[in-house]
Amino acid sequence: MTLFRSKTDEEREKSIENLWNRLMVVENHCFDDEKKIFGGDINIVDIALGSLLKFFEVAGDIVGVKVLEDEKFPHLSSWYDNFKNVPIVKENLPEHEKMVATVKSIREKFLASS
Repeated sequence: MTLFRSKTDEEREKSIENLWNRLMVVENHCFDDEKKIFGGDINIVDIALGSLLKFFEVAGDIVGVKVLEDEKFPHLSSWYDNFKNVPIVKENLPEHEKMVATVKSIREKFLASS
């Protein structure tokens, strides 16, 4: 949420660094080379992580930061690409541009009130 709420470049940089540190834990401890999805099939962990990464992708687009860099997070990026292309997920993910517009509007209201 700090990325979403960041107003200055310094806040955004601190927020993204903190987020990258947390994503690095997932990158380093949750993947092996044989599994595309946690446990082999889509489960609640996949849905939770995929939803979170979708929000990070949208928030990053709004504040101008690529959160999930392929070079920095090769396993996580690959997993997310696979996750987004699972047919049931692909059919149900919100349209990116609509989500960006909605979240941007919420962010602008939030920043105006703080």
